[in-house]
Amino acid sequence: MSAVTVSISTHALAQRPPEEALEELASRTSAVELMNDGLHYTTDAALLSSFSFRYSIHAPARSVNISSVLEPIRRASVELVEESLELAAECNASHVVFHPGYYTFKEEYEKSVSALKQSLKEINRFAEETGVICCVENMGNWGYFFLKSPDDLELTDGTGFCLDIGHANECGNLYEFLKHPFSAVHVHDNDGTSDAHLGLGKGNIDVQAVVNAIKQNHITSPVAECAALEAAVETKVLLEKLLG
Repeated sequence: MSAVTVSISTHALAQRPPEEALEELASRTSAVELMNDGLHYTTDAALLSSFSFRYSIHAPARSVNISSVLEPIRRASVELVEESLELAAECNASHVVFHPGYYTFKEEYEKSVSALKQSLKEINRFAEETGVICCVENMGNWGYFFLKSPDDLELTDGTGFCLDIGHANECGNLYEFLKHPFSAVHVHDNDGTSDAHLGLGKGNIDVQAVVNAIKQNHITSPVAECAALEAAVETKVLLEKLLG
């Protein structure tokens, strides 16, 4: 396995403007995942390129739903993911992570699955055109979201997979998810009852099981996606030690 450099997500600095967040991270890490949402939403590749980070990008999530049965919303959501793919190509980011969306009513489940598959087809085609890897992420225990269970991986039609270990732990199926291949990983901890985004080792997640899976999947830049900066830094230090 190649040398590991743990990335830090700008999620830890979500309340600060992106230029301030990146400046704050400059002395702490050489790799960053831009949470391209909220204050950190940007299409400005020049801003990212003004720093020497190795990037990955998390596409907008809070206001989008690629599984919407309402076509204008579905299409606009796909376009926002594609926008992040374009940004990633411009700043040489390794990959883009995005959410699978949700169905609003149980009665619309099948239509929503169809919408998800259509969106994934369009996103994968665009990713291939831009030369950027795209990965869909498993969700926490939130309403009618897809990918709360490994069973939903069959819906993703071979799209790259980003394992969020905190989300899996909240859903009570971390060990099941760890059995599946993944090409990116978000690392944070919780006690299984909420998506707390704690530092690794501060909840009840089996750290060694996570480390073993990261090694088995040859992930060289796992992302510390913690709510607090110091927790992210501590997670980075711990992971780099355990991953060698």
